[in-house]
Amino acid sequence: MNNKVIIEVNNYIKRFIDKCIQNNINISNVKYLSNDKLTCLISFKDYKDLVKLNYQSHIKIIKYEGLNGLKKHLKENIYYYLLILLCFIYMDIITSYIIKIDIIHENKQIRNLINNELKENDITPYSLSKSFNELEKIKENIIKNNPNKIEWLSITRNGMKYIINVEERKINNLKEDNTPQNIIATKDAQITKIISNRGEVLVRSGDLVKKGDILISGNIYLYDEIKGLTKAEGIVYGNVWYETNIKIPKEKEITKNTGRERYNLNINNKILLKNKYKLFKQDNIKELKILFFKIKIYKEIEYTKYNYKLSNKDIEIELNNSLKKAFNDKLKDRGKIINQKVLKKTENNSTIEYRIFVITNEIISTNSKIEIGDANDTTKSS
Repeated sequence: MNNKVIIEVNNYIKRFIDKCIQNNINISNVKYLSNDKLTCLISFKDYKDLVKLNYQSHIKIIKYEGLNGLKKHLKENIYYYLLILLCFIYMDIITSYIIKIDIIHENKQIRNLINNELKENDITPYSLSKSFNELEKIKENIIKNNPNKIEWLSITRNGMKYIINVEERKINNLKEDNTPQNIIATKDAQITKIISNRGEVLVRSGDLVKKGDILISGNIYLYDEIKGLTKAEGIVYGNVWYETNIKIPKEKEITKNTGRERYNLNINNKILLKNKYKLFKQDNIKELKILFFKIKIYKEIEYTKYNYKLSNKDIEIELNNSLKKAFNDKLKDRGKIINQKVLKKTENNSTIEYRIFVITNEIISTNSKIEIGDANDTTKSS
């Protein structure tokens, strides 16, 4: 862009014109204000040279054109524009809050259920609004968590309010499944607890059972003869034995905040302030859309990394945590570790390997359908 300025010349204007002609300096839009004063348009580059050549004249810029004009305008009005920007940001932040939630349903229990689910997903009065994708995900999770109670759900934002429409699922009388079945052992174990709702219990606490053994029978006996079948129901707990291998590193990488932080802006994917910290994470990100600008406000938090040599106590904690995680994944809330013992410990350069004997108490029972006519024994075994 060819940057130009409008200048005002006082005194010796004839000499000013001659100097322009002699030095091939182009001027335009010349306006004589008096016999000894004029204004004209000139390039900013030529203006600097002209001031040196016409030292007898008084020359001053009265208006900038082009990029320099824009820069000067922005410089003179920067606080005004910043104030406008801050007002937009403030309004956007204010309107991003939800101050009221209306749950539309005649059943109070359903309203309370939805209200509790919303709280678990951080949707409460005077909280920040969620994006459309977040609301869709929350809606799907609520329906998924309550398949027998919620048929349909919508979350609509109206200004600073959420309107929740919900349809209760009406379950017709389902036909009860009375398929005959036994309760059998899923693994070798020592019985610790039996909860039986239906059927004949064939084991006692302390008994050793093998995988596939019948624990609660669906056979109905009369004088040691099978007279019918029923659907055995119940849960059986037992102690189960495992051996597992766990590897623990001798050193652990630690990240620690230095306490240094600052706020930064990203405008249309361009960072306002250059990276100050070598290692940092972004926190409290807020996204705004103002006219043609996409603005992200975030905090840069500096941190450092270093390797920490684990003490014997640290290694013991890491071992217990790793063991607990491994069995939580394995048991899936169906049991817990009740005892553990290290059988072998092997130290390498960077790791320690453990072979561990573990005893768990867990649910060891499952349902097994009885095929009518498949049973060979018609009498009860003693």
